[in-house]
Amino acid sequence: MPHSAERVLAVVALVGPLARSRAAALLWPDASPSRAGANLRAALSRLGDVAEGFVHLSGEVLALAEEASLDLDTAFAWINATIYDDVLPAAGAPPAWIGRTLLPGWGDGWLTGPNERLQMLEAQALGSAAERLLAAGHPDGALPYALSAVEVQPWSESANRLTIEIHARRGDPSNALRHYRRFRHALGLELGVEPGPDIRAAIRQLYPFGNPLVEAVDPQAARR
Repeated sequence: MPHSAERVLAVVALVGPLARSRAAALLWPDASPSRAGANLRAALSRLGDVAEGFVHLSGEVLALAEEASLDLDTAFAWINATIYDDVLPAAGAPPAWIGRTLLPGWGDGWLTGPNERLQMLEAQALGSAAERLLAAGHPDGALPYALSAVEVQPWSESANRLTIEIHARRGDPSNALRHYRRFRHALGLELGVEPGPDIRAAIRQLYPFGNPLVEAVDPQAARR
């Protein structure tokens, strides 16, 4: 399939239904409206030559054909079931597609929104699965979900706090502290902020007779 036809099919599948003018503006943002419209007409013609029937045109509106399905539908089905259904998730690794980006290697700006939406929903579903398993007394089964939530959204305080809580429930305060310190270091490096009071309080509860929030200082580094 020509790449121009792929792009039309992708934007209709992930953003649509949408007006022809909107599709043209998304796909060719640097072109004039007339040039973008001409590009869209040519791409639709190429798409019709190799994959007729995937995109339905009704007046000025482009939409994915009703009989067409996406592998992304399976992902959203798992996400919705995990968030909204009161069912205990499987104790094991999350689905293999977790953390993958949509159409990797494509540099189209319009993909940012769909990718961010998918990541946020993935993190929410993973957090829900981890919390449900933890509440059911399965901290070992909850850990892979919590770690995947952190991988999807590294700066999420709720995901990192949940991971620390799971380490604590597994009787592993040292890994809880290590995770906290990695999170604090990354947060300070990237955003210049400290973790919130809730996550610091969770660490203090694990180490009531010391102050684990204070990093050990290297005397030579301090002199330098």
